[in-house]
Amino acid sequence: MKKFFHVILIMFLCSKLFSQIGFGTVGGIDLYQRYVNPEDEIAYPASGNAMLNLIYGPKVWLGNKYISLSVEAQINLGLTSFAVKDFKGMGAVAFPLIAKINYKGLSGFLPGFAKGVSIGGGLQYSKTELIFSKIYRDKGVKRSFFKTYVMEIDYGIGSFGSAGYFYLRYGMNKNSEASTLNIGILYNINRTYVKKHKDYIKPKKKK
Repeated sequence: MKKFFHVILIMFLCSKLFSQIGFGTVGGIDLYQRYVNPEDEIAYPASGNAMLNLIYGPKVWLGNKYISLSVEAQINLGLTSFAVKDFKGMGAVAFPLIAKINYKGLSGFLPGFAKGVSIGGGLQYSKTELIFSKIYRDKGVKRSFFKTYVMEIDYGIGSFGSAGYFYLRYGMNKNSEASTLNIGILYNINRTYVKKHKDYIKPKKKK
């Protein structure tokens, strides 16, 4: 009898939590990013950038106005990323896949205006020196995609399926000693929710 009650309780909570589903996008810019490649003992492993960092990708939400789960996949392109210590080339790209728990203003389903937070984690594949110097390539330096396990925290404001927020994402891989750091501003839109509630978002014009 007790197990049956637990099953009913779990089903009830899931029905409340996953009462809505939404599809949309996330985009923005990094204010700062730093990627540390696996150490090769040949060249300086890090590369950083503080401008021209563009972010975009799809996002899916499951939840309600108070709390939701989301999954997003981004492409993060750093056009002017380079290493200060020894210049090996320019450019960096990262592909993070993040799952998050989102509260209130960042839930993606809030029919109002409020602050909110998100916490999450996942994987990120990163690559530096997209334009790579032949001199360092001939020395045996390799700049392949490397994996890090990432954690992220967001804080911002949202309303009617849209939200803008600051984010910080840190990743590391103990096996390769690689690490990643991304700090920036993101804006996401739950397009399913916005389309469904467009009459509330845009007041009707008076005749």
